[in-house]
Amino acid sequence: MVVFFIAGIILAVFISVNAVREAYRSRTIEKEVESLKQEAQRVSAENDAMLERIAYFETPEFQEKIAKEKLNLQKPDENVVVVKRGIVQETKVDGAAEEPTQDQQDVPNYKKWWNFFFQY
Repeated sequence: MVVFFIAGIILAVFISVNAVREAYRSRTIEKEVESLKQEAQRVSAENDAMLERIAYFETPEFQEKIAKEKLNLQKPDENVVVVKRGIVQETKVDGAAEEPTQDQQDVPNYKKWWNFFFQY
């Protein structure tokens, strides 16, 4: 009788250990499945964003914008105006551009106009 009791305890411990292992394995698999689902959602969102970008890149407006910016093209009926930033004065000797000095930048605007119209 004691032998059956000890055999029953050993069998119960063996079954319990296997049940705990199986539960741990099942929980690990569920976590992995959940992480893969999240990864699939992230990839799907990225895919949708890329499809939207591709659709935008295929529009005539985007192609026209790129042609104007990168290739400097224009439509036959367009007039292009180039606006340069900053003040650049040209010298009369060699035609090379010269940057204004600090003294020239501190001169009031009315004096600049006076010098422009009345200086030889």
